[in-house]
Amino acid sequence: MTLYCIIIFLCAFFLGSLPTGYIVAKSKGINIRTVGSGNIGATNVTRALGKNWGAFVLIVDALKGLVPVLFVKLYFKQMPQPQFYILMTITGILAVAGHVFTPFLKFKGGKGIATTLGVILAINPVLALLLLIVWLIAFLITRISSAGALSAALSMPFIVFFLYRYQSVFYIMITYATFMTLFIFFTHRENIKRLYKGEEKAFHKK
Repeated sequence: MTLYCIIIFLCAFFLGSLPTGYIVAKSKGINIRTVGSGNIGATNVTRALGKNWGAFVLIVDALKGLVPVLFVKLYFKQMPQPQFYILMTITGILAVAGHVFTPFLKFKGGKGIATTLGVILAINPVLALLLLIVWLIAFLITRISSAGALSAALSMPFIVFFLYRYQSVFYIMITYATFMTLFIFFTHRENIKRLYKGEEKAFHKK
């Protein structure tokens, strides 16, 4: 079992580390690291290549988190529930870590939002939907993608509390949610500085 877990963790990190945004932009003759914010995520790809390619990167980056966790969910569902949830959350964390610290780009990747969404969608679609609603409300108010991401991340422990407060895996999920909130704030530290200064770029309606 330990060997299976190691293989799953390595595969999750490798899949997460595939730099989708960089590859897509490179195929169009653009080095996404030198455009806009320099980030390889869907938001910067949208600014550089348009909504269609931005949506493509968003979906693929989400799949990088969804696929390995969904594999665990389908093939290890007979495990005792606490161990099952620990395996899912660790697999998800490693997929996100691969995206953020991709070895293909000298360990400088994206912010991890889309991949985190894919992980949560695999673990609990209701939780993913509620986080998307929070993101959408914050984005529609501010027109700033990072404000939506940070709002959703901040709400995650509270939503998890209400969804899991009576379940045996409550402490596992609340620990995971708190860790991911802190991790997302860490990956968005430059965005937070720009938000504080009023310098973060917004998407304006045409």
